[in-house]
Amino acid sequence: MKDEHETLENKTDETRDSQDAPRAGLLRKISIALILLGLIIGGIFSLRWVIWRMEHATTNAAFVKADIADVAPEIPGKILSIEVREGQKVQAGDLLLKIDPAQSQRQLEAAKAALEQSDSEIARRQQDLSLASREIPAAVRAAEAALEAARSEQGKAEANLQHWEKQHQRFQRLLKEKAISASKFEEVETAWASAQSALDAVHAQISLREAQLEQAKAASARIGASRAGLKEAESGRSRAEAALKLAQLARSRCQLRAPISGVIARILVDPGDFATPGRPAIGIYDPSTLYVEARFEETKLRYLHQGKELQLKIDALPHKVFRGHVAEMAPASSAEFALIPRDITAGEFTKITQRVPIRIALDDPSDDLVPGLSVEVAVSKHED
Repeated sequence: MKDEHETLENKTDETRDSQDAPRAGLLRKISIALILLGLIIGGIFSLRWVIWRMEHATTNAAFVKADIADVAPEIPGKILSIEVREGQKVQAGDLLLKIDPAQSQRQLEAAKAALEQSDSEIARRQQDLSLASREIPAAVRAAEAALEAARSEQGKAEANLQHWEKQHQRFQRLLKEKAISASKFEEVETAWASAQSALDAVHAQISLREAQLEQAKAASARIGASRAGLKEAESGRSRAEAALKLAQLARSRCQLRAPISGVIARILVDPGDFATPGRPAIGIYDPSTLYVEARFEETKLRYLHQGKELQLKIDALPHKVFRGHVAEMAPASSAEFALIPRDITAGEFTKITQRVPIRIALDDPSDDLVPGLSVEVAVSKHED
């Protein structure tokens, strides 16, 4: 029984092997066909890729960029709050951050006080000039009139002295002739002496009036000094007014506002920091200025020229091919703009292919593009 059972099993296996043999052969042929088809398709794509690479010059040293405005505070002070966040869209004039206005307010109040003081000084100078302009010319005219009157009295005194001098001489002869008494001669002599004294008094009065006139004329310099003082006060007021405008401007700068419309790219400060004038606090980029900066090897520059069309593949958007054209070509290689330039003065030199920055304008910009994305740039080696 055992032998019969084994014989039956062998016959069953032989029957199954005879049925599976054609099926295995078919599967083998299909597998070989698929492999060959895959090799053919792979070869076609590989050939196309090789041909494409032979016809194009490429570089992956390229990035999306945009014009960025680094907004910096113009006044010092503690930052109270930041009103925006990174990635937020803003319009020109939107509030970005607030700076503590305490110091600017004190400067504004001091400038206002200085301006008020200048106004008071101008009013005082104007009053002095007005008073001097009225009093000094009047004093000069009075001194001139007094001098003229004194000189008029001098003529009278001289005539009176001449009269009594002649009388004195005549009476002196009469006295010698004993035609008159001694007492009468003494009266004439007294009158003659009195006339001499009156003339001396007139001379003294003239000297006094001349001195007063000179003093009055010298006082006229006070008018010039008053005018100069007024001019200086007005100049001081102009300076105080300019200082007030600067203080008002500084007070208005306590609120830092967006100079352009765009997107907040970076915030470099935090509330509580001390704002330093000229030190960037917030960066804003304008999406309408997006471009690609590529650095091509110097051996590929012969394929590039102004306006040359390019293909752009952005790593973040792998399923879309962008188009662009050469907008600008740098006049020197990147090495010439390096912070630490090459030093070959000792004669040591290793030749390295240099790269030249190329600015590429996007023909079909997308809202999905942001600065900093990596780009692969391809340019045809054929002329357009």
